[in-house]
Amino acid sequence: MKSYLFATENERGGVILCDIDTLEEAVEYLQQRFDGVVRVEQGRSYWCIKEGFAELPPAQDATNAPPTGTTP
Repeated sequence: MKSYLFATENERGGVILCDIDTLEEAVEYLQQRFDGVVRVEQGRSYWCIKEGFAELPPAQDATNAPPTGTTP
């Protein structure tokens, strides 16, 4: 089972828990099931109507980040 977070153009959406294995299949299913789907996320991977499929960069480890207001 995987969970997918989705949003629609009228600022609604939710989370769906299902047996769909890929983000691509989840996008197709959600677009058929709900009107105006504009974003679907699963982990760091996402699909957005404006950008298509993409992945968020890994989060920076805060312990290795330079202090705020300083240059690295």
